[in-house]
Amino acid sequence: MELYESIRQQQEDIIEQNKASIIITRTTRTPSTDGGYTISTTTKASQDVRIYAKNTRTLTVDDGGYHASRITKMIAKYDADIIGESATNKDTFTYGAKTYVVRDIKDIYTQGYIVFKECEIEEVS
Repeated sequence: MELYESIRQQQEDIIEQNKASIIITRTTRTPSTDGGYTISTTTKASQDVRIYAKNTRTLTVDDGGYHASRITKMIAKYDADIIGESATNKDTFTYGAKTYVVRDIKDIYTQGYIVFKECEIEEVS
């Protein structure tokens, strides 16, 4: 077994230990011919992920002063159909009573292969 296959299996085992089955709602914004935008929404098939709170806190300074926020992350399988938020795409999902938006995704590589995806998510309601 290759190293990348072993890491993929380890990540699947980690996901299975505290699995969250989510259904992604993808909102896509494409430019239209009249200068505006066309917005379309699609629903992706259910995917198994693991959601967890990272122990580090992000400190933000703005007009209101200092704010500390706890980072919520998610790991997904290497072939998960999840994309990070951009000007043209937005992935959201509901887990439990909370709705999340996928802010950023980092593909983790070994031997030139994606072995899993690490996502930063934010609770929006």
